Amino acid sequence: MKISHFICFLFLFIPIINFAQSLQEKLGYAAEDKLLIIHGDDVGVSHSQNLATFQAIQNGLVSSTSMMVPAAWSKEVAELAKSIKNPDIGIHITLTNEWLHYNWGPEAGKTDVPGLVNPLGHMFPSCAEVAQNASPEQVEKEVRAQIESAKSMGIDVTHLDSHMGCMFYGQPEYMRIYVKLALEYNIPAMINQEIYKGLIEPNPALFEGLEVQKLPIIDQIIMADEKAYANGMEEFYTDALKNLPAGVHVLLLHLAFDDAEMNAVTSGHDSFHAPWRQKDYDFFTSEQAKKLLEEQNIKLITWKEIGKLL
Repeated sequence: MKISHFICFLFLFIPIINFAQSLQEKLGYAAEDKLLIIHGDDVGVSHSQNLATFQAIQNGLVSSTSMMVPAAWSKEVAELAKSIKNPDIGIHITLTNEWLHYNWGPEAGKTDVPGLVNPLGHMFPSCAEVAQNASPEQVEKEVRAQIESAKSMGIDVTHLDSHMGCMFYGQPEYMRIYVKLALEYNIPAMINQEIYKGLIEPNPALFEGLEVQKLPIIDQIIMADEKAYANGMEEFYTDALKNLPAGVHVLLLHLAFDDAEMNAVTSGHDSFHAPWRQKDYDFFTSEQAKKLLEEQNIKLITWKEIGKLL
């Protein structure tokens, strides 16, 4: 047998090795490492929300946040960001306005995106109403306006995510816009395995022409729900951290103080209200939470780190 034939013969019996790296390995960590972004949603909504979130970044465990640009207190976010070294601030793409007595309209202006406003000029309270009224072209215009407005305030935008999930659960074309703009601005979009396998992978034609494979896909998005609040937020977060598997995960929080301002903003809601947000703040600024992360060997990262892969 010739040597070349013998070598080829040997390769038939060498097991195929999977050289595909996990996201944590691409970031320079070991395959068994547990990486976590502790992310505070909704900055820009209120002064209470802004202060609680930035205090939790400075003194607690929160490593990332994202701003609701059309809301009244978004400009303050840019000012507070100056007090943080290397702040990790994304755009919490806002197409809805769910509060009863606190209202805003689109950043692009109601005449440019009429499908995003009700007769009073405010955004609709639900994603279903957005999907019924707003064309993909109008949604893209609004998302661009929010990104550019944040940049004009001096925000170094690190990622995109979606308030109430409207980019995921509206018209299918909204998801294409989400991916398209992340690639165009060269920043990650918050997409986990569930979203990728449920909305992107089955619809290749929808994303034709886009280099979807460039976007980092995280493993899990973890968020407390009404059941978690009823059973105890401390118990929910403790259990989530103790059972966090290897991979890259995002823990979504909604931080604010249980004060008069936040109670007025969230009036009429029995979830994601001021007491709920205070509990998020209390736990993730506590020594108990810090100790738990150390015991579980959980490493905190940011979207800015993930963005370097792009």
